[in-house]
Amino acid sequence: MDDSTERGPEAAPTRVTRLDFDIEWPPKHAAAYLLEEPALTLIDTGDPEAPAEATIREELAAKGYDPADVEAVVVTHPHSDHIGQVPLLREAGATVYAPRPVLEQLEREPDDLAAGVRQIGRSAGYHGEAIEREVERARSSLERNRRLLAPEETVPFEFGEPFVVAGREFEAVHTPGHQIHHASLATELNGERALFSGDALIEPFRPGAIHVGLDFGAYEAVDAFHAAMDRLEGRTVDRVFPGHGPIFTEYERAIDTTRSSLEELTGETFEAVAAVGPATPVEITRNRTGEFRHPAQLLDTLGALGTLETRDRIEYEDRDGVRYYSVRKASP
Repeated sequence: MDDSTERGPEAAPTRVTRLDFDIEWPPKHAAAYLLEEPALTLIDTGDPEAPAEATIREELAAKGYDPADVEAVVVTHPHSDHIGQVPLLREAGATVYAPRPVLEQLEREPDDLAAGVRQIGRSAGYHGEAIEREVERARSSLERNRRLLAPEETVPFEFGEPFVVAGREFEAVHTPGHQIHHASLATELNGERALFSGDALIEPFRPGAIHVGLDFGAYEAVDAFHAAMDRLEGRTVDRVFPGHGPIFTEYERAIDTTRSSLEELTGETFEAVAAVGPATPVEITRNRTGEFRHPAQLLDTLGALGTLETRDRIEYEDRDGVRYYSVRKASP
């Protein structure tokens, strides 16, 4: 899908093509964006599966290109549905760019990751084989993402500083919450201020507060998401190109609805604590959602619990590493 607008008779518009990929988990699709001027640049790359590679090849061919014509790839965040085809483009000759903290994160020792998963998983109410399954899931994700993004072969960029990719200047806005080192990419596009928001800002729904996954920092996810909205608020943005959902122009409204959704999550979590506490985060998630099917549901709960704790609305008792949350008693 082209999304190009005229910017005057002196120059042709920058053509932006959206590439849509089918994925297995909600929301069942992901998007990447091909910018044709001043040089062929791809923002995110879809998932690692063969159909995603076919999509990239077909979309490029439809415009008279092949993967060797892509000069640069810019990554918003290291989730597999956004970095899956980085190897295809890198091997074809593209230079790959990603936030510096993302590349540092991918160099993490697997044993340190396992320790974080075990401690936070236990605090949430997982035990035994359930924790070890989460450890294996986290290790596999780290290994996969390290292989896909290859930090030693990727050019880092910094948050809050302009950087130039293939002749185009971007500003990387640090927008955590969905992913701790997520970058939203601001640039001038056909006389408009455009934002490639990845999974930080989506119009029809709020992405999960995944942040770090089941790891150290999981209870900070909702506060981090609010911090991301603080950084986005007040900026001039005319058009948003998200990693899921449609391209949209109601930028400030999307920020407001994201904040409202975070507050709704926090309120639901408080009600669940009041209904079943003292209870573990796993039990609170079951009460809040009715049917606990996706890890993101628990991660949303952990982030909301952390926010409620910082607001002095709840407290927890640690029983051998497991957190049992209750509504905070009023001071006498």
